Amino acid sequence: MVMALESKIFMKILAIDTSSNACSVALLDNEDIESLHKIAPIAQAQLVLPMVQELMQEAKIQLQHLDAIAFGCGPGSFTGLRIAASVAQGLAFAAEVPLIKISSLASIAQHVFQERNWNKLLVAVDARMQEIYYGAYEINSEGFAELKGEEKVCSANQIPLHKNQDWYGVGDAWGIYSEIMELHLGFKPLDLDITCLPHAASIALLARNKLLKKEFCSFEDAVPVYLRNNVAVKEKDR
Repeated sequence: MVMALESKIFMKILAIDTSSNACSVALLDNEDIESLHKIAPIAQAQLVLPMVQELMQEAKIQLQHLDAIAFGCGPGSFTGLRIAASVAQGLAFAAEVPLIKISSLASIAQHVFQERNWNKLLVAVDARMQEIYYGAYEINSEGFAELKGEEKVCSANQIPLHKNQDWYGVGDAWGIYSEIMELHLGFKPLDLDITCLPHAASIALLARNKLLKKEFCSFEDAVPVYLRNNVAVKEKDR
């Protein structure tokens, strides 16, 4: 996948996401984003580094030429989140470049906006055990997904209520709990996309915005963030 960027801001960012059933890597190289995205729920640990190497070789870019490395920090698959975090940490340490954490839910919202131009998105991802990961995102004037309220894990009938009804439903939980969520919300979303997964290309876009604002994370904080009891729990605190 190749995505052209409208603004000419020159930088190079490697992005990684393994928080879902997909193994997704992307390289933002000046005005373009090239990505590899494979559905491989039990093979991400074996695929991610070769996929990174493939992108870097095709672009003829060395790790030390990167401006940052970004990764999907969650919520999502516990094992997958650890893979992305550890790979990003190792590569960033070797290249001596900054790390940037991006929410997996924000990645989904950003990707659907890029693909469908939906700008108000209720992102709901199946968290198993009759729960969902949830976040409401709006696309701001700069074209980036912006969280409204907070991300949380909850039952489908506990998602926050919204005054307006001009929202779109995004994420696989809408394919499982749509009736429950619609009854709780009091309206049906304008449309649904239940297939979209976190994508490294959208992580790269969101990371570019954070890089411009110098919103990095330390190596100590470059760990998965899980949502438990409606609070963010870092891997190191578990």
